[in-house]
Amino acid sequence: MKEQMSGRMKRMTRIYYWVLPVIFLYITAVSFFGAGMGMKLLGSTKPDVEPMEFHVYDGADIYSSLKAHMMTQEFASDFKETNHYYFAYDEKLLPYIVQVHGNLSEEYLQIQTYLYDESEEAPEPAVFYGMSSPIEDDIREYAMESYNDMWGEKIVTENNFSDYFGEYYLDTTRKPASNASGAISFIFSCGFMAALAGTLLIAWNLNSRRFKISRDTLKAWPEEKLLALDRQLKAASTSSYEKEQLYLTYDYIIANGEGFDIIPYEAVVRIYDTSYGSGKRLMAETKDQKYHTLAMVKGRGLKNKDAFQELAIQVKRQVLDRKEELTETILAEVHNRYPETVDPEAILQISASLEEKPSNPLFGVIGALFASLLGVGLWILIGQVGFVAGIAGLVILKLALGGYQKLGGSLDKKGAIICLIITAGMIAGANFLDYAVSMTRAYFQYEASFETLAYVFSNFGNLMSDMDMWSGFFIDLAIGYGLSIWSAAGAIKGIFNMEK
Repeated sequence: MKEQMSGRMKRMTRIYYWVLPVIFLYITAVSFFGAGMGMKLLGSTKPDVEPMEFHVYDGADIYSSLKAHMMTQEFASDFKETNHYYFAYDEKLLPYIVQVHGNLSEEYLQIQTYLYDESEEAPEPAVFYGMSSPIEDDIREYAMESYNDMWGEKIVTENNFSDYFGEYYLDTTRKPASNASGAISFIFSCGFMAALAGTLLIAWNLNSRRFKISRDTLKAWPEEKLLALDRQLKAASTSSYEKEQLYLTYDYIIANGEGFDIIPYEAVVRIYDTSYGSGKRLMAETKDQKYHTLAMVKGRGLKNKDAFQELAIQVKRQVLDRKEELTETILAEVHNRYPETVDPEAILQISASLEEKPSNPLFGVIGALFASLLGVGLWILIGQVGFVAGIAGLVILKLALGGYQKLGGSLDKKGAIICLIITAGMIAGANFLDYAVSMTRAYFQYEASFETLAYVFSNFGNLMSDMDMWSGFFIDLAIGYGLSIWSAAGAIKGIFNMEK
């Protein structure tokens, strides 16, 4: 039967207690987003107002309808070629400008065909629904040029344009917001807040001192070692201070006041107490010049102060007594096992180096990729401000090295070189995103939407060629690599000089 940990040890090693709340928050966020999308797709955007008859002089953002008997071929389209502009004629054959998204439906195609082939029987009129919008200057130019070409003479000019087409066109791509839009916005806001809360909870815990201490301890202590330690923890000779979550076993100090920590007695240099804010800490300094919190007490009341002082005296005395016993035992064992000429400190150093674990390349690469993305964001931010962003290459490299070490366990030469390769790729990607963001910002002046964003990224190569921006792209990339190598020269040299 497999040995089980005690409940006390399980509580101290449970460092991912916050995962379930995070999962709950993310499930809540997905549920809210799904509910919002469901309301949107199932007709919640249906206008709650009746459309007015479209008039070209009444003003903007009026929900209107136009009954058209004929319509022309498109005379203009937006930069994505998804929204198209047509001339539509009412029963009095007065022309109107309408904007339609995507391909025409069958009813619109029938009145369009009828205009160019009047021998057919007149179809039923087609009704357009949309919002009135001001006619922009570029649409005005296209409309005049196209209409004059249709008639073979210059009929419409700047001076009489308003007489022919008015000041507004019918934009069928827009509809008025329904009463449900407020509820949809609230639902999406709740989903966003739940997702944000989950993300902040992850960030808070992953960056907390308690989590980092506990994670490092568990990384150095596999389950079989913890089971052996748990046997000591359950022994009658163990001194337990349950309130402070401090335990003095035969070989180790186990503390959980500020993270799960295991300290060998022989590693302790001194134990001391110190004040912080309104409380006090009992600290231990070890040979590796690290400081460990053994116990904490809040409040400055006399009762708390006396109790803490008594605790500190007891722990100091027990640790010092145990260190003396261990020192005598270790010296005797070393004298018997090794010649007198062998330095015991050197033996300890060799043992420590043999126990050092190799890095985990898979997790290291994942850590380097995600960490370096922060540097990519900095690159784009500097580029959008108008400065040469190459200096951010050093930041990308430093973040990649740190991310590799955090998730990979350690940073060896192989991992460092992998980080260099990742950095080189991230710099190219950052330059690509910098140009894509610049183009997106330019096109957002015409239409700020997700479709515009998708259009820029899916047509990046063609847009770069049309705008003759490839030369600037490669020049900036070369400068970026040059500045990155210059700023990170010391770090790169250190990587290649690392031992295996």
